[in-house]
Amino acid sequence: MSTLDAPSPSEERRARLIAMLRESAAPVTGSELSTELGVSRQVIVNDVAIVRASGEPILGSPRGYVLTEMIDERPTSTIACQHDREGWRRELEILVDRGISVVDVIVDHPLYGELAANLLVETRADIDRYIGALDEHEAQPLSALTGGAHVHHVRAPNQDALDAALRELADAGILLGDD
Repeated sequence: MSTLDAPSPSEERRARLIAMLRESAAPVTGSELSTELGVSRQVIVNDVAIVRASGEPILGSPRGYVLTEMIDERPTSTIACQHDREGWRRELEILVDRGISVVDVIVDHPLYGELAANLLVETRADIDRYIGALDEHEAQPLSALTGGAHVHHVRAPNQDALDAALRELADAGILLGDD
């Protein structure tokens, strides 16, 4: 093999990045990747964009990067919710306490249409990190754009857990359209 056929350092780093994601049982943060690969966080952001463009199914979330094929295959569902700022924690706790993962949040913005963000909230610690990041950055969740209305894709361990969570969300006045 000639030196012209050898992969570039960038290609080798991207291959290592993909391998790290495949080997990890949990999302890997950009900081962890940059430390392990010896490059800046911005290089990781660029590498992820290039790897995604090449067809690798990388999902970015507040918890880090993960290959979508590595996310478990539990049953999925879509739920519509509406609440104020105080309802964020309650909604997420109802779901994760039943083993339900909150994959994303989606709002229907009147100007931009559908806006979505990956969440991957699975535990109370994830909830604390998410709400802590919102507070630290003085940021608002996407649902602030739509008066609190939003949709989540969720993964439930089984239908009974999902049904119980939906009942509790309805009882708490969080489930949209359940007046």
